[in-house]
Amino acid sequence: MEVHSHTHTPRKNWTHYFWEFLMLFLAVFCGFLAEYQLEHKIERDREKQYMKSLIYDLENDTVNLNYGFPLKDQRLSAIDSVFFYFETNPNTKKVPGSLLRNMRRTLWDRYYTRNITTIDQLKNAGGLRLIRKKNVRDSIAAYDLMWQRAGFWQEGYITLQEKGKDFLQNIFTAQELLIRYRAHTEIFDRKETDSLIYTINTEHLNEYLNFISNQKSTTLQNKRGYEAIAQSAERLIALIKNEYHLK
Repeated sequence: MEVHSHTHTPRKNWTHYFWEFLMLFLAVFCGFLAEYQLEHKIERDREKQYMKSLIYDLENDTVNLNYGFPLKDQRLSAIDSVFFYFETNPNTKKVPGSLLRNMRRTLWDRYYTRNITTIDQLKNAGGLRLIRKKNVRDSIAAYDLMWQRAGFWQEGYITLQEKGKDFLQNIFTAQELLIRYRAHTEIFDRKETDSLIYTINTEHLNEYLNFISNQKSTTLQNKRGYEAIAQSAERLIALIKNEYHLK
């Protein structure tokens, strides 16, 4: 009787399966690390680009703020000039065109708006989550809060300036102002108006002077508030440039 031998596949021991598992695990793990590093790099690149854009916005804010401070000083100077005139002419009922110009100048100065493009993008991206550096993130949030508070000041500030126009309408009659309009094609012609004389209604003068006295205090506070914002912007620019090694 013939005996047939059967070929058997050698059995693999446990170490073979272990190395197969280890190689497969390492391949998956390295792929995960590569994807994580790529995503990490993309986020860091985005973060740096946001910081560059934010610096651009902050520099624009600073230019805008600094441009307005001399206008606020001009308003404060006009208020002082009006007080000085009535202090030295307490019983006057006629005033020169130069005083009318100063009285008009007491009613306005610079209104500020900020560039919110980058800060809004950061908020929409997830509440500033892209910013790794806590000191930068906190400084941006503090700067943003300063502007939000300034928005509340500005609304009341503008309302008060509109109120000042009502005082001038009561102090100067339309008949008196017609003289000016007929004499000049340009309403704010600064070369000629000093020679014109206007009769004023003194009944509302004391109330007007009290009003612009308060406006002087309000304007000073407003200027100091925006100066603090400008200083904060400059500090934030320096911080971002230092932390992200930007020029």
